[in-house]
Amino acid sequence: MAPEEDGKWGMAMCMKLWQPKSGSGPLLFVGYEDGSIALWNVLEHRLMRRHLFHKEPVMSLDFDCDNARGVSGSSENILNVWNLDEQQDLKTYKAQELVNPGIADVRIRQDKKILATAGWDYRVRIFGWKKVKPLAVLQYHTSTVHCVSFSDHIIPEERLLAAGSKDQRISLWSIYSQT
Repeated sequence: MAPEEDGKWGMAMCMKLWQPKSGSGPLLFVGYEDGSIALWNVLEHRLMRRHLFHKEPVMSLDFDCDNARGVSGSSENILNVWNLDEQQDLKTYKAQELVNPGIADVRIRQDKKILATAGWDYRVRIFGWKKVKPLAVLQYHTSTVHCVSFSDHIIPEERLLAAGSKDQRISLWSIYSQT
């Protein structure tokens, strides 16, 4: 799968593979260096949609298949939340402005209640996923936070958030909310 020959999208920076319930075959979201996100039909090797969501390279993206909604971060200070509608169009849902630029990673928790971002400002930010409302800023690291990951423990109270940083440390956080 490759962009058109005249396409100047740059490198593929991040991706999320998704299998729709419709059985149409796997689809692939790809974030590119030019700030766009493309949706590819994997079986047909065909570009379905592409939308420019960021002014800077897309550093990370995640997708909530239950709600057909995705999130992406870049080197700018915008967290973009977008929808995939019934016509397979990508549309902005909300652009959440952040205090500081630079999002290295984004992850939606498995229960679809919260979202975590890994920041260049040494912080992990937690948002409510439904309205993309800022909930918490976690401060521990002394350098850029590069990655975040949620555990999928069967007992909600036992679930953790892990964050990895350039400072060579990994922080573990208990982020539990039943509501």
